[in-house]
Amino acid sequence: MALQVKLVSIKGDAIMRIGDQLQKQRKLHDMSQNELADKLHISRQSISKWENGATLPSFSNVLAISDLFNVSLDELIRGDEELMNKFEDDKIRLSKTETIFIIGSLAVLVGLIVIYSNGISIASVDDWLPDIGFISFLCFVSNIKWDIFNKSLNKKAVVFGIILLVAVLVPYIMHGVPSLLEGLRKGTSY
Repeated sequence: MALQVKLVSIKGDAIMRIGDQLQKQRKLHDMSQNELADKLHISRQSISKWENGATLPSFSNVLAISDLFNVSLDELIRGDEELMNKFEDDKIRLSKTETIFIIGSLAVLVGLIVIYSNGISIASVDDWLPDIGFISFLCFVSNIKWDIFNKSLNKKAVVFGIILLVAVLVPYIMHGVPSLLEGLRKGTSY
């Protein structure tokens, strides 16, 4: 009979959901939701939502929880079908940054193939492509959620951002402003 009780206990643990497992580990380590949230650099409300099953943690947060409580991932997520399905879905979906990089790279490749296969000169592309790039850059920048973006930047990102801005704007200004001034001087309307 004792063996049967032990099997039931194992089975009960095996189907424990991530929220229950998180709450159990948090209490075993005498932590409040606030303390755990501080250690994971997230809000207390996120911990509460995970424990109540309202939302699921990301894979990176599950890894952090596993490391923090020194619990294997298998023990932490075993039997939580919903969380495992979420991880499967996360694997399939690309982040917005990955989407920009992959689709942008493909667009560059297609653009180069079209330009070279049709014998279009670099000089003619150089006349209009920087303008499209500059307008796209302005549209991109105007659609960024700056409060979230600013929180994600470290010092290196700021330095590289400044270098990128200079590298993009200086050639554009050096090329565009003299052409504009010469056109105005000749009386050309734009």
